[in-house]
Amino acid sequence: MKLFNSRFELVLRVMLILKSANKITKSKMLALDLMSTYGKACKIANENLHGNNQFDISEVAIRKKLIDQAIAYLRLYELAEELYDSSLGYTYRLTSNGRKIIDQVNDDYSNSYQRTLKKAIKLIGNRDDEQLFSMLGKQFGMEVG
Repeated sequence: MKLFNSRFELVLRVMLILKSANKITKSKMLALDLMSTYGKACKIANENLHGNNQFDISEVAIRKKLIDQAIAYLRLYELAEELYDSSLGYTYRLTSNGRKIIDQVNDDYSNSYQRTLKKAIKLIGNRDDEQLFSMLGKQFGMEVG
């Protein structure tokens, strides 16, 4: 069984992101997820939730796909909804049912993830996608996005 970046884990992490950052694009979800799991590499946490490993550009492509699958799953079960914003494009947010479920999650992993996520949200501020992925590329020493 795959431990990291499974569909279930991404569903949980996307719900945690949606809980903390209401109305968000998929690209910002991707950036926040990378920053939250590799918090040490981004200098916003004392450790990387997935351990110290070689960050690989291929993980970005995999995560994009898994985030798409997680969003589809959440929308199918009416735990998240898609909205259109004329300036941002398609954004996502939790439904009331999604919020009820994610509010019950309380374990070490999700708590650590949320602590780092709050710092990541603050760090990215109002950057657009180009600025955001440029910043991430510098953090990880490569081009991302």
